Amino acid sequence: MVDEGNDVGVDAHMRLQIVTLGMKQQADELLLANHFNKALALYRELLMHLSRSQVTMLQQKELVVSCRMNVLVALSKAKHWDIVVKEAAETLVVITELNEAQEMMKTWSEEQEREKNHVLARVIYFCGFALMQLGTYLSAQEDFCRSMELNPMDESVQNDYKELQIVTQMEKKIKQLLPMSIKSFQDGHYKVALETCMDALRESQLLQNMELTGLIHGNLAMIYVKMKDDGKAIEHYKRAMSITQSGGKPTPVQNERLYNILDSLAGCYLRKRDYSSALLVIEDQIELAPLRSEQKDHEAMMYLNGGQVCYAMGRYPQAEEYLAIGYSAALKRLHQLDVALNCAYWLSKSYAETGALKKALKTLDAAIVTAEKKPMVAPTADMFEKLLLARVDLLDAEINVGAAESKLFKDHLREFQLWHTLSYFDGKGQIYNHVRTAEVLLHFLERKSGDADRQHSDMMQVLALVDGVNVGELSTSTGPTEAKELLIKLLCDLDIPGSANSSHPYELRIGALLKLVDICIHENEDELNEEVCKFLEEAINVLRANKGIDTAVSKARLVVLLPKVARWKAARGNIVGAKEILEENVQLLRGASDFNSDLLFESLVGLCVVQIRLGMLEEATQVMNESYLCSIGPVWWSQWCGPLLACVAAVAMVFMIL
Repeated sequence: MVDEGNDVGVDAHMRLQIVTLGMKQQADELLLANHFNKALALYRELLMHLSRSQVTMLQQKELVVSCRMNVLVALSKAKHWDIVVKEAAETLVVITELNEAQEMMKTWSEEQEREKNHVLARVIYFCGFALMQLGTYLSAQEDFCRSMELNPMDESVQNDYKELQIVTQMEKKIKQLLPMSIKSFQDGHYKVALETCMDALRESQLLQNMELTGLIHGNLAMIYVKMKDDGKAIEHYKRAMSITQSGGKPTPVQNERLYNILDSLAGCYLRKRDYSSALLVIEDQIELAPLRSEQKDHEAMMYLNGGQVCYAMGRYPQAEEYLAIGYSAALKRLHQLDVALNCAYWLSKSYAETGALKKALKTLDAAIVTAEKKPMVAPTADMFEKLLLARVDLLDAEINVGAAESKLFKDHLREFQLWHTLSYFDGKGQIYNHVRTAEVLLHFLERKSGDADRQHSDMMQVLALVDGVNVGELSTSTGPTEAKELLIKLLCDLDIPGSANSSHPYELRIGALLKLVDICIHENEDELNEEVCKFLEEAINVLRANKGIDTAVSKARLVVLLPKVARWKAARGNIVGAKEILEENVQLLRGASDFNSDLLFESLVGLCVVQIRLGMLEEATQVMNESYLCSIGPVWWSQWCGPLLACVAAVAMVFMIL
């Protein structure tokens, strides 16, 4: 009697085997043709059919193992390394379960044991190789060792293990170079930091570790920013950005890094005054911002930068849109009042450019009231004063001629604001702001209708406050350091466009420059900086011109000041500039009736040193001979070329005499 049910089962099994073998063959062909995604889809569909029951999997074990191994091959060729690691772990679990089930059935042979180890070794190798590509070298090394233990004869594993040893050493070298570069960067040794970081970049490129290479490009960009080479910084920021954007869907960490790169890149373009490029970068930032987890912390600054760029490009409606968003966002965040005030400042300027004077004043009024309610820390105080001065400028009838007859100049609130601002700057001792506010208040009062006597009295009160400004008090009411700081602040204030509209600020500037000279001639040039020297050079021009200054007094200041500025220039490599100044000083001292040999000797020594450095040996010899006629002063040689060279110079002079 025939068992029909058994025949049906055999037929079904045969049909399943035919179908699965057909799918397997098709998937293998796709894999060989490098159609990895299509092959993977077929392999996964086939594995789904084969995994419906443990019995089916045992019966089709070789097919299951082959499919899973080919999935690992396809993923590896497609370089989906993170998925390879996950897939290899799942494959190990499946194969281990199948092996254990087969062992329980007591059908295990020695040949099967070798095959089992071979398969396990290959799966572990795939995982190790993927980990190596991901830069997880320690875990990769563990997997390679396990694979070689299971199958010591596999040369491909041995070769890749040797490569792993090489890349591990390269990574170790990079991890040594990067901290060295960062330390040099923090210490201000930017050239050393750059060289070390470039070494790390070369190693990383050989290693083909894209993530690490991107980070190093970012470090190089920061170094170039500190070296004031924004062009090269932009190149490296772009490379870092390109690497960060490569690959699939970006992670939150990558979005954060990309945002920071864009922020730094915008800063580089702004410093280069490439506003079009800066705006494109900021617009990319704005588009990326919603994808960041901490977007609110930097939102206001982002819109402030965008608004400033649009303002510089004359795109005022867009500037107003960005600045209004930035102002609102900053007010909602703690410790961002200075950003909010900055947004308000530029927003008012944009409104003023489009003739929206009322909007500009309304913006400034609101921001000033907000600032007055908060503690005045340094950044907030500076912005508060900029806002006050911006409102003063808007209330200037001389500038805003079209608005002179409007209600603006009949408003008691505006007059009160000007008086209040004048009082504030008077109390702070900010002389330019004081004088500027007084000037605007006078213009305001001139156009004010009403009691003529009251108007005259108010104007006299303003002038009395202006007459009370005495720059001389700066050098007597406080210490030299504080006085110098105040004088520098005043001179910076007087650099503001429009400060020369009145003769008073001009006279004030000359007085401030001369007071600065009186302080600086008693200091070492080590205490000078570029900003101070810029003003001292301006003071030298004033002294040369003898504008309202006694000739003898100006010459006495010059002969002390000139060698000081010359030493400062020489120390910073401006040898030609130092030589010109010293030649001038030598001529002044030679022609002086009250001959000062010490001062002349100092200038001659300095001139000799810079002439030697410029290769003017014959001229230097003549100057050295003249210096001997004055006196021998090793102290001056020491100041110009150090104690050791001072001794050498003194000995050289003796030999010249002999």
